[in-house]
Amino acid sequence: MNVSTRLSADLGDPRLLRLLKAEAHERDTTVKDVLTRALEAYFAERLETKALAKLAEASFREWDDPRDADYDRL
Repeated sequence: MNVSTRLSADLGDPRLLRLLKAEAHERDTTVKDVLTRALEAYFAERLETKALAKLAEASFREWDDPRDADYDRL
């Protein structure tokens, strides 16, 4: 199975392209590598945040007491 991974995007801000190119030059790598690393870091953080929120749900569930409804309305 051959899946295309090509992406084309209009960043809408020439400054972003300059920053990408400068970062790639500074790291002696490609714009593609800079974007790939940035996206990996972004999604790793998002997945971690979602996982932590899911774990926290159980902690807050014990506070979900119908007897507190009067206070919840305040």
